[in-house]
Amino acid sequence: MMSQGDTDRQTDSETMGRPKTGLFLNRALVVSLLCLSFALTSRSAPEEALVTHLPGFNGSFPSKHYSGYVMVDPSTGKRLFYYFVLSERIPSKDPVVLWLNGGPGCSSFDGFVYEHGPFNFEQTNGGLPKLQLNQNSWSKVSNIIYLDSPAGVGFSYANTTAAYKTGDNETALDSHTFLFKWFELYPEFLSNPFFIAGESYAGVYVPTLAFQVAEGIASGVKPALNFKGYLVGNGVTDEEFDGNALIPFAHGMALISNEMYQAVNKACNGSYYNPTTNACREQLNKVNEGS
Repeated sequence: MMSQGDTDRQTDSETMGRPKTGLFLNRALVVSLLCLSFALTSRSAPEEALVTHLPGFNGSFPSKHYSGYVMVDPSTGKRLFYYFVLSERIPSKDPVVLWLNGGPGCSSFDGFVYEHGPFNFEQTNGGLPKLQLNQNSWSKVSNIIYLDSPAGVGFSYANTTAAYKTGDNETALDSHTFLFKWFELYPEFLSNPFFIAGESYAGVYVPTLAFQVAEGIASGVKPALNFKGYLVGNGVTDEEFDGNALIPFAHGMALISNEMYQAVNKACNGSYYNPTTNACREQLNKVNEGS
């Protein structure tokens, strides 16, 4: 992947005149600095971030692509990498979607090349893989931000090892900071409908970030994002709740018989996560073998 001025993009929040503020400063100070920073910003998409070509793909892109880094914590050098794909329809009006893969630890490039991005892999008989256009890309009707989060995932990084020790709340705060600074770089998309989407462990990432965004809007943080909603596919929510749902789901989808479901339900008393009796474990093993 090549973009113009890659080296300069690594220090975007310093070189473009943004305030050097840490993530955990007083909330009012953070809000004030973000508002001031945005008020001083009146640019369109940075041309130095324009992607000109990708390895494995020959031809013209169906829309403009941009990539780069956004500094979310200058004190640790924490930078989050993004890849932005403009809509192939009407970029100025179509929704902006932030996409997060799960894991935790999976790069959102999974979604970019394996799922709903503008490219997918062409089947080859040996040799290096090649990219081909994806006729079912979400970029047919929306602008997509593929974000590597938290720091340490994909191309996102920090300058200290301590910055890689994170949690769900800090990840949400970092992603919220990313959004503010990203819209500074691409202010022309601020009025577009904005959605947050993801899969797998993004069942945690997405709603926690959505909460931060909604709280920011309610408290008057500027710029106010035109937040319309979020979506999660195959999402992790709560390990115990999700684990207990697997058996009823398998039964409801006719993956196991009524007899097998009744037997495992009786042995486990409806609690299938972390079984405590041999009878429950035996029935769960039969379910795994039978399904």
